[in-house]
Amino acid sequence: MFIIANDATYGVDGCLATGERCGAIVANAYCRSRQFAAATSYRKVDRDEITGAIPTSATDNCRGGHCDNFVAIVCTR
Repeated sequence: MFIIANDATYGVDGCLATGERCGAIVANAYCRSRQFAAATSYRKVDRDEITGAIPTSATDNCRGGHCDNFVAIVCTR
């Protein structure tokens, strides 16, 4: 499982975060770029679901009124 920032800059964030079918292309490409075969799932994750790596305080990841959101992508070999 990979946890990545859900960056609205690229326009695919909604597909990944909601698990919509349109996110499959991006999730699969992400997995393949890391030598995996494909993505088995992808979805938005809350900060409290991520242990240790990401600060759970909203202020730790908010700058200029923008807070980072995160997506989990599960890859398979």
